[in-house]
Amino acid sequence: MPSCRTTCAYCGVGCGIEIHRRRSEEIENKDSISQSDKFTEKPDLSSTNEDYVKYIELDGDTSHSANLGYLCAKGMSLLEGINFPNKLLYPRLNKRQSPYGYDKTAAETNAVPANISKTVGWQEAIDKIASKFNSIIKQHGSNSIAFYLSGQMLTEDYYVANKLAKGFLGCSNIDTNSRLCMSSAVTAHTRAFGEDVVPGCYQDFELADVIVLVGANTAWTHPVLFKRILAARAKTGAKLVVVDPRKTATASYADLHLQLLPGSDLALFNGLFCAISNSNRKNIDYIHSHTQGFSDAVNAANSCNSLKEVAAQTGLTVEDINCFYQFYTVTAPQALASNKVVTASGQGVNQSLTGTDTCNAIINCHLAMGDIGQPGCGPFSLTGQPNAMGGREVGGMATQLAAHMGFTLQERGLLSEFWQTESVVKSKGLTATEIFSKMALGEIKAIWIMGTNPLVSLPDTAIVKRGLKRCEFVVMSDITAETDTAKYADLLLPAQGWSEKSGTVTNSERTISRQRRFVLPQGESKADWWAICEVAKALGFKQGFNFTDSHQIFAEHAMLTDKVVRHFPNKRFTLAGLSDISEQDYNDLEPIQWPIHKNSELTSSLVNHSRVKVKSEQQTNRLLEQKARNPTKYLSQQRLYQEGRFSTNDGLANFIATPFLTQVEHQESPQNSVRLNSGRARDQWHTMTRTGHIPSLSASDYQPEILLNPLTLTQLQMASGDLVKLTGINLKKTMLVRAVADKSILPGAGFCTMHWSTQFSKSAGVNQLLQSNIDPLSLQPGFKHQRVKLESYPVVLQGTIWGASAVDLTGLSWCVKQTINQGVCYHFAAQSTEINNKAFCSKVGISNTAVQTLEWQFSGCTIQCSIQQGIVIGICITDSKEVKVDVNAVQALLNQCVDNKWLNKLSRLIQAGGSRLICACNGITETAISANMLETIQSANRELLEVNQLVNNAKQALGCSAACGSCLNQVTELARAALSAANMTTQEVA
Repeated sequence: MPSCRTTCAYCGVGCGIEIHRRRSEEIENKDSISQSDKFTEKPDLSSTNEDYVKYIELDGDTSHSANLGYLCAKGMSLLEGINFPNKLLYPRLNKRQSPYGYDKTAAETNAVPANISKTVGWQEAIDKIASKFNSIIKQHGSNSIAFYLSGQMLTEDYYVANKLAKGFLGCSNIDTNSRLCMSSAVTAHTRAFGEDVVPGCYQDFELADVIVLVGANTAWTHPVLFKRILAARAKTGAKLVVVDPRKTATASYADLHLQLLPGSDLALFNGLFCAISNSNRKNIDYIHSHTQGFSDAVNAANSCNSLKEVAAQTGLTVEDINCFYQFYTVTAPQALASNKVVTASGQGVNQSLTGTDTCNAIINCHLAMGDIGQPGCGPFSLTGQPNAMGGREVGGMATQLAAHMGFTLQERGLLSEFWQTESVVKSKGLTATEIFSKMALGEIKAIWIMGTNPLVSLPDTAIVKRGLKRCEFVVMSDITAETDTAKYADLLLPAQGWSEKSGTVTNSERTISRQRRFVLPQGESKADWWAICEVAKALGFKQGFNFTDSHQIFAEHAMLTDKVVRHFPNKRFTLAGLSDISEQDYNDLEPIQWPIHKNSELTSSLVNHSRVKVKSEQQTNRLLEQKARNPTKYLSQQRLYQEGRFSTNDGLANFIATPFLTQVEHQESPQNSVRLNSGRARDQWHTMTRTGHIPSLSASDYQPEILLNPLTLTQLQMASGDLVKLTGINLKKTMLVRAVADKSILPGAGFCTMHWSTQFSKSAGVNQLLQSNIDPLSLQPGFKHQRVKLESYPVVLQGTIWGASAVDLTGLSWCVKQTINQGVCYHFAAQSTEINNKAFCSKVGISNTAVQTLEWQFSGCTIQCSIQQGIVIGICITDSKEVKVDVNAVQALLNQCVDNKWLNKLSRLIQAGGSRLICACNGITETAISANMLETIQSANRELLEVNQLVNNAKQALGCSAACGSCLNQVTELARAALSAANMTTQEVA
């Protein structure tokens, strides 16, 4: 079957994907299918994209080194995200109504009024950008403009944006949202190794004796990699250690979970460094021959030199700390072999005020053991976005130049010569938070934002909003105009999304993969690189931007890396072997791991091109076993610094002094406050621009919540299910969330997901509550563990609306939109004051049409239906508490006649209640899983049943956790609860 090989659009694992045409017997209207026999860079499709998506299907690429055929729920639902509502199809210019743009206070509402926006052609849009940039630069200088990029962009897009800004405009203010997730790791790598290099590869997780995950809920944030970790552990018996203040899904699998105090990771790893330094694991020869700064680093860590000191600083027990340290320090009796340990870190480390030092403390431990670049060993930074590393390679961050270069005279001279320009910037520019702060002060006059939503993703979003309002000219390239940030743009450019664009991405293990187009771009959407090049040419820079396709850009990027390594031979990042790549070889490029030297083959170690379509978990496991017997045939396994020579001028790695200063709050903690942590939901991505429109991904986390320990709820005199108002300390911004009791949260702490925006929740997201505090070294915001104040938010009415309900939601403080099958529904709540103010009232939303309202009481609820000509067009169910019902089943009752049969259906749904989705891959709810387990228990001898049996039976019968496996911990908890309930029933009967 013809197919297109591409990569996933989510996270840094970099999973390979195959797009297939469905078999003809599966397609109803065969005449609508394109007659093209294969996918190409320029598909010849005879049907529209909306129709075309019906005729294709998606599978994991079994030959890709990253995922070996596995996909998570987000990856499996990618096709559902192609034709989402309100896609931006044409350039859109907002009319001017004031000296600094249209009246941007209009953007406070959910949509900019249509009469102040108009569609324009691309040429007009390009001329507008060039004219505004030219005039602003002429009046205020090059650094009065800025660019803000995204890890969602392809490497080729990143490259030309960086080239235009830093090479030709002389503007150093170009940064990326990777600043929010990866800059602490980047800074730590550069300080220790002399270059931003992740030495290891994914195979190390499968070769390690001990896997340590620090501040990383890998089971949910990188589920495919975590599935590989669990498979390896089952085979080799490797130990899994999780370091996290929260008992996450990942921690539920751990052999040892270190639930330390927030912000104390640095103390834990300084103590480990001291323990290694005092043990036989210290590799004295390696330290003397390949490193420098060891003594200073040990002295700086000495405040954590005893287990008791570390216990006092972390809140852990001496026994747990000692057990953890022994995984690193104790040698096995067999030939005095030592454990091979991989220490992987994520956003729990990076998004901290001490993120860089903590990353370096982890690296210090591995330098002391001398295992950098050795199989199954070393530090590993888990990248958050699909192309965060690709952006770093081409200089997308404000603190670097292209090809891993800095701002020395030599490096700037090399770049100036290669690009044939005299305008290469001389120093680093403003970073993400600084850009918007300067914009709010009026110092940044224009900005081009690409593929990111800073009004939601940055901390202290009030500053971002002030900056966007004040900025003279805001250009935004995106796939939709519905984001919070897009409402403040003066010019919107339709960007190509996943499936429409072509280029390369680089994953966490340095593997470069092709992302390929397989549908026609919708409307007049264009590749980001094309838009940048057209603007560059309109600005007068025709010589450096005459690219006609992404292949030419990639080849130039590769040639630059070749030149850099020739001048700076200690640098490891090179694509020299691809510098003369042909267009055909680029189109056919296999996943390949850098460095790629001149004598490298164009193909990577992935030499097997057989297409095995995985139909079952058993088939996948058999394939993995085959690959395990011949790993070099399938896996990227190139490691760096194995020989002990690093990217520094003298070739020596640097131990970094990382003193731990006990974090004392500058002011007394406010009453009724908690330390708020934030992170990803399992099935959502960033600000939900794409995933929020996919029903299966919206079902498991359909409303903003704060997870709190039951003791904390009791102390605050709150109950699980209550609505709570969160207020930022000093910022006075508020957010409404539902409180949920969760024993995995430490007392005095709370957890919220990071994804919510006004696009889906009226009270917006969590980052508006957080101050813009940054790590002083990496300039990365410290999102983790800032204090927020909690207050009860009493309501008298809660409800859910489907269709054209005769209820006005505009005056209500809490309203959340959920995407469901065949539409959306709205969850809302009302205070008595809002009802008294008539904000909650009957309001027929359909003009010039006779609409009747039918209202009645049932099972404690009030049901209100809007009926037009006997057909139900809207349903509203309200109660004094949260309404729980199968939202998709109620949606299916719309557009039907009201009769006794219809009323009985709705009544049964209300009586049945609702159940949260557990398995997004197969749409399995908690109720369905619990019912299966209860049936299994009732039909078997309870004394012989075990948790694993219940889990396996549910997996086989329902399919839950059989695909990506990220819900396995939840299914396991349901099994434990089912057995516990059965045992209690048995005891009661006895």
